[in-house]
Amino acid sequence: MMNRILLGLLPCATLTISDSLANELDVEPSARYRFQQIDDEARGDATANTLKLRLTAQWQANENWQSFAQADLVHAFREEEYNSVTVTRATSPIPESTGAELNQVWFKYVSDYDWSAVVGRQMLGFDNERHVSSVEFWQNDQTFDALTINYNDSTYWNISYAYLTKVHRIFGDDARLQLSQDDIRFDSGIERPFLELGNHDHNSHLLNVNYAPNRYVGITAYAYMLENDTANQLSSNTFGVRVDGEVKPSDIKYGYTAELAHQSTIDGSPWDYSDYYIFVEMSAQYKSHKIAVSHERLSEDNGFAFTTSLGNNHKFLGWADVFNGYLNADGIRNTYVTYRGRKAKLRWRLVAHHFESDTTGKTAGHEIDFELGYRFNRQWQATILSSMYFTKGGVDGLASSQSDLSSWTLSLSYQL
Repeated sequence: MMNRILLGLLPCATLTISDSLANELDVEPSARYRFQQIDDEARGDATANTLKLRLTAQWQANENWQSFAQADLVHAFREEEYNSVTVTRATSPIPESTGAELNQVWFKYVSDYDWSAVVGRQMLGFDNERHVSSVEFWQNDQTFDALTINYNDSTYWNISYAYLTKVHRIFGDDARLQLSQDDIRFDSGIERPFLELGNHDHNSHLLNVNYAPNRYVGITAYAYMLENDTANQLSSNTFGVRVDGEVKPSDIKYGYTAELAHQSTIDGSPWDYSDYYIFVEMSAQYKSHKIAVSHERLSEDNGFAFTTSLGNNHKFLGWADVFNGYLNADGIRNTYVTYRGRKAKLRWRLVAHHFESDTTGKTAGHEIDFELGYRFNRQWQATILSSMYFTKGGVDGLASSQSDLSSWTLSLSYQL
């Protein structure tokens, strides 16, 4: 059945309702097949075999008004072979939730004076997506019910403000408080932990201000004031500053980034901590080859680490997802080297991580990640990912970090 649906969608091009609407309404299908396998001695091996079908519609009313809608359907073949977190099974977790969702639906107004506003369910991503991201790696994106206002003068300033009322997380709408009957914890009578819920209600404010007078230096200041009404443990105030830039004195382009942020809990949160985030990176690029050395620290205070509950942990803390939870009481220091390159339709990336406990300073483990991608044409692309984590004792309270783990992923995507 799923194959017939896919075959029916792929040949679709722009939907034409009438000649007058042909230049205003675009409807585009896309699809992504993914196979992921994890070898995990501690929690059990897992295999996830999923297909995402997506239909996107965009309507341009005029030069000032536009609307956007996007619907997703994620299907798992042999869903019982892995722990999707939405339904916990006795395997290593692969957070690929299934079902149909309205992924995005928003209305946008673009003014004639460099500012715009978007209201509705939308994707958000600030800077390098460390603190706020749509986490598009997984089949189910993280999206936000929000009002966003942006000012961009296309020269020096880019200012973004967002007011959030709900976050639709990667675990999907089916990850409700009541556990599924297929969940191994169902008979225990417990409710779903707040970190596994698919939706979190918010009353949160995000502000990101970037000033870049030239290519040599850009300065970003941000304030992320999270009031999570569903999980007040994740309510916090984060204030930070980021400086980055690049210079190309010869054939080699050099880049740098330095970031410092402070996070503390707000009134009403059962957690009490005052943590810091530090990120530094130096890079050099020659033609299509780039190498970067990076270090980030998520500090620990009073038994709680700096938390990036809206950010892209998968992108930064290793593709094995060993340290990607939100309850790492030790904090983490992550030093990693990235090499990426490209030749014609082939691209590759290699990342080597060294993890340390922020509390003890001891080595927690090492990880090697590798990605190989090939674009057949404008529509079709294939990607292979491999990740190997080698424990050196891990960190206290995080069982997943205390044993070796390896995984590999094959994906094939179609975009009209």
